[in-house]
Amino acid sequence: MEDKQTLIIIRGIPGSGKSTYAETLKKDLWEEGYDVERFEADDFWIDDNGDYIFRPELLGLAHRECWRRTFEAFDHGLDYAIVSNTFTTAKEMEPYLKEAETRGLNVVVYRMDNEFGSIHGVPAKTIESMKARFVDYPGEIKIKKRI
Repeated sequence: MEDKQTLIIIRGIPGSGKSTYAETLKKDLWEEGYDVERFEADDFWIDDNGDYIFRPELLGLAHRECWRRTFEAFDHGLDYAIVSNTFTTAKEMEPYLKEAETRGLNVVVYRMDNEFGSIHGVPAKTIESMKARFVDYPGEIKIKKRI
């Protein structure tokens, strides 16, 4: 990979290992000497006590905040930004992909194909709906393993 800023997108259904894989990549890149941060829309739902409190009416705001924080970090010289969100379709990734293209960033997309169970209590019916609309993204790297 060229030595320029890189956006890493990690996508998958709830409970597929996105956060765990993102944290592993972050640690590996940091140990190689890179400036790297991890961003998730889920960060928006963590209160001051560390509790996860999901409010569906604020979902759009949570995703906009994740996008803003990601590209603000690149503005400050970040080498790698890792974004791990569900991203069931390319349309959901589009704001990240367009901004990355505008900035001339490298982009790597990973798809988590695991089912470990949602730690945030996402109902099974919702997860099934997400699976049904999940679309492959050309060139994504599929990860299916225990982490």
